[in-house]
Amino acid sequence: MGTRCGDLDPAIVAFLARRERVSVETVEGWLNKKSRLLGISGRSRDTRVLVEHVASDGRARLALDIFAYRVRKYVGAYLAAIRRATAVVFAGG
Repeated sequence: MGTRCGDLDPAIVAFLARRERVSVETVEGWLNKKSRLLGISGRSRDTRVLVEHVASDGRARLALDIFAYRVRKYVGAYLAAIRRATAVVFAGG
């Protein structure tokens, strides 16, 4: 997803709430609606938009680099777990 945080230690919610002096609900909002591509790039959750700015925006480039790393990581893990695949299909927004 373009805005959800992904894999984190669950203790991060309380840690951030205390550190930033905000409510748990605020931290949940950050982690569910303002993280991942949007949070890293500061621009958009849409990879098409980030690709347009990759040459001039280091944060857009970083967001796409992390995105690509995580795709490779998860596809590799799934392939290791199932041992064989005929195809890999990407779907969604």
